[in-house]
Amino acid sequence: MQLKDPLYGLRIQADYRKLRATVEKNTRNPDLDLLKRAFQFANRAHREQRRLSGEPYIIHPLAVGVLLAEQGLDNATICAGLLHDVVEDTAFGEETIQSEFGSEIHALVKAVTKISNVKKDRARAMGMAGPEIKRLKEREAAENIRLMLLATARDVRVILIKLADKLHNMRTLQFQKPEKVERIANEVMQIYAPIAGRLGMFRVKSELEDLAFMRLNPEGYRVILEGLKQSRGDLEDFLETVRKILKRRLSEIKIEARIDGRAKHMYSIHQKMMNQDKTLGQIYDLRGIRIIVEEIRDCYGALGIVHTLWTPIHGRFKDYVATPKVNGYQSLHTTVLGPDGRPLEIQIRTRDMDERAEYGIAAHWLYKSGIDGAERHRWLQRLTGLTEYVGDTGEFIEDLKQELDAEEVYVFTPKGDIIDLPVGSTVLDFAFRIHTHVGLRCKGARVNDRMVPLRTELKSGDRVEVLTDKNATPSPNWLRYLQSPRASQKLRAYLRKQQDDEDVQPPETPTEGTNDSNNVAELRIRRAKTTDPRRVPIEVAGENDIPVRYAGCCTPVPGDRIVGFITRGRGVTVHRVDCPNLAGESLEKDRLIQVRWEGLTEKYPVQIDIHARDRQGLYLDLVGEITKTHTNILKAEADLPRSQGDLMRARFLIEVEHVDHLRDIIDSVMSVPGVVSVERMQDAKKQPH
Repeated sequence: MQLKDPLYGLRIQADYRKLRATVEKNTRNPDLDLLKRAFQFANRAHREQRRLSGEPYIIHPLAVGVLLAEQGLDNATICAGLLHDVVEDTAFGEETIQSEFGSEIHALVKAVTKISNVKKDRARAMGMAGPEIKRLKEREAAENIRLMLLATARDVRVILIKLADKLHNMRTLQFQKPEKVERIANEVMQIYAPIAGRLGMFRVKSELEDLAFMRLNPEGYRVILEGLKQSRGDLEDFLETVRKILKRRLSEIKIEARIDGRAKHMYSIHQKMMNQDKTLGQIYDLRGIRIIVEEIRDCYGALGIVHTLWTPIHGRFKDYVATPKVNGYQSLHTTVLGPDGRPLEIQIRTRDMDERAEYGIAAHWLYKSGIDGAERHRWLQRLTGLTEYVGDTGEFIEDLKQELDAEEVYVFTPKGDIIDLPVGSTVLDFAFRIHTHVGLRCKGARVNDRMVPLRTELKSGDRVEVLTDKNATPSPNWLRYLQSPRASQKLRAYLRKQQDDEDVQPPETPTEGTNDSNNVAELRIRRAKTTDPRRVPIEVAGENDIPVRYAGCCTPVPGDRIVGFITRGRGVTVHRVDCPNLAGESLEKDRLIQVRWEGLTEKYPVQIDIHARDRQGLYLDLVGEITKTHTNILKAEADLPRSQGDLMRARFLIEVEHVDHLRDIIDSVMSVPGVVSVERMQDAKKQPH
């Protein structure tokens, strides 16, 4: 029946008036006639529908429209927000949206509808059992996210509509079933809130995190909420004192500023308590001040005043004005010992920077008639690039989560350009970031003018030069060195395309007297004819008829050194030996089991001869570099020089799986300061084990 409750009618009209007023205030060139038509159409289309709360359904599209209007978005985006559920949930089709509202709004509604049309309730009709339904829903959720990113690649406004839709749904999540509440809250915490953060939309990110935190950990949320209520009075008095001091001193140097108290949101407080093992009362940087000025030069003037008033804490100053974050965020951050001798966080930024910090990519509509910022938001292009991979959905989600990790390092190209990479990224990640071809043809690199192995981890401030060779070919071993999901994806795609791998026969034995440190002539190598792990049998504890699964977290490929992990109820899962998920202290070591690629990963004893200038700690450095490559040392000996600084000779008998493994060892040892040469001895097989 129709929803004729007069109270609901008043509520709908009040919400529409709020939307209209917000559009008039924030939207450039507001089209109020178009807004009215979109509202009336959506209201008519949804008139028979209620939400789980019992409210008329139109309340939800109106709320989405208000959220988009608060961000200053354009007319088409706001109207698409009003209409985003019409095609999916009512009798009206896409052609009606096209004819009534034109191609731009139709394209946005179509993109959002396509994402939502991956139905989840068909599982029971297919006669699936409980675990199968859960796995199907996980795959469908991953496909939803993939479709969202694909649509975003064409028009970034799609993701803004989805974030507004998700935010309002989170505000009313209490009406869902408990198991659905947990699933949605986890998805928001792991995917949608990080996406909002990466787009610089910190207001949306903070609220999404707090709402998800409230559902996933209600007791933890309650404790923090009650604690903040009890300390609110003292905190407000303190912040008011700081405001007055800053206002007076800034006016003396003629800097106009707005000074706001800045409260941390609930989830960030919880994270800090957990990470630092502290109670709420021990967290001092709940107190923060934000100084908003007119011009960039005023940011640094205000910083000078702050540092003359109160002592800055060493290591707690960040200049994101000169070096913005990848999402475009700009601000000066400093922590000082405030007037009461306790830490006080202060952020200083211009009005434009503050708008971008609140609304991120959406802030472009506040100042411009369209979207630019392609350079500022180049991360979004990397994110949508993940959708090119068409493998396992679990692997896609793990790559996405890693790409959403906000921690980054900033390094420089030889020309001085800044490249952002995930924390832990290596030289090889850098090479793939420059260009896929550069990554695939990479043969070495210089970091700060020093030759280093490809697995070298980069630190902020490093200057990196990649060396390439048109004849170089990538190795499956490289997958263990890559931290960037985008780079890993490109390398996996290359390896999967290789269909012509075959057994490599040893070339002619070199003539006597040849002395080549990269000579691996006698090393017989077994390669897979495919890089698809499912086509290479796995031996488990010497048996080859035991079914296995391949871990999506580390993606083992034939040629990787691997280990099995016995999963209760699911058999043996194959991981790479250097998989981070196997490194936790809580891992049950007795559930690890020996596995190997059948007929592929034979081990060979190889002796390497090292000459290096002697110094204290040299021998330990050599051993350390070899073990970092996951290599067993069968025998080691050294001839010590008569005096420090002379050449020391060290010999190691090591177990090598294939030629790429040996080259990796040689490159690693050559990176040790003082090493002059590394040679492979040709009579290693005669050495005792």
